[in-house]
Amino acid sequence: MAEKKQIELKGQQVLQAYQAEQAKLEDLQRRMKGLQTLMVETAAAEQSLNEISKSGKNQKIMVALGGGIYVDATLESTKKVKVGLGDGVLMGETLEKSLKDLVARAKEIQKDIISVQKAESATMQNLRNIGSAIESARQKDAEAAKN
Repeated sequence: MAEKKQIELKGQQVLQAYQAEQAKLEDLQRRMKGLQTLMVETAAAEQSLNEISKSGKNQKIMVALGGGIYVDATLESTKKVKVGLGDGVLMGETLEKSLKDLVARAKEIQKDIISVQKAESATMQNLRNIGSAIESARQKDAEAAKN
């Protein structure tokens, strides 16, 4: 069985470790917020595609442009959609394939969310442990000052 080694850290090192964990937690929280936003957008796109698939050709719909602005439109096709590839490049794709891609993307996002949640939990535990060590050291210093 492996022996436990005791590591002694100076006050500044402990403080730096605590600050590093805090920064890590903040980064993880930002990442989580981005993943949650992406999940909401993906779910909304999936719901919209499902609604379009139930609609008929030449069906009138309202399209959100963003910023609370909507425009009336007419569906020319309920079988094909345009998928953004980035930098304003669009590619034609079948609605079914796009739906499958969205479902797969949602699963990957969910995996990432779980991974970030685990990392957040571990980081919070590290912060609690370091905080306990700091408090313990403060109590020892206070007792030493009394004596």
